[in-house]
Amino acid sequence: MKTQIRKKEWSPAREIMPLILGKEMVDDLSEKEISKLELFEAGLKSGIKKDDTIEAAVGKMVKLAIAAEFGPSLTKAQGAAQMVTTITRAIMGDAKLKKQALIIIDRLTQ
Repeated sequence: MKTQIRKKEWSPAREIMPLILGKEMVDDLSEKEISKLELFEAGLKSGIKKDDTIEAAVGKMVKLAIAAEFGPSLTKAQGAAQMVTTITRAIMGDAKLKKQALIIIDRLTQ
C-alpha cells in the first residue's frame, strides 16, 4: 500500500517520461530512479528561464541530466563543458530529440 501512495505522490513528475522514452512509462521504477527524475525536474523548473535561447535551455537540460544521473561533481570535472556542448549539439541536430527537449522545456518553464 505504501508503494501505491508513493506512486500517486510522484505521478505529476511522470509527465515527461513518455516524451523522453517515446512510449508510456512502466510503473516499475526503482526509488533511486524516481529520486533522480525528481531531482532533474526540480532543477529544470528552477534553472531554465523563458528568456533562455533554445540552445542554452537544452544545454542546461543536458547539464542537469548529467548531474542527476552521475552527481554534480561530474559537471564540474575537466572536459565536462565540452561533453555538455557535444551532447547539446547532437540534440539540436536531431529533429526528434530537439522536439522532445522543447516540449519538456516548454512544460517546465510555464
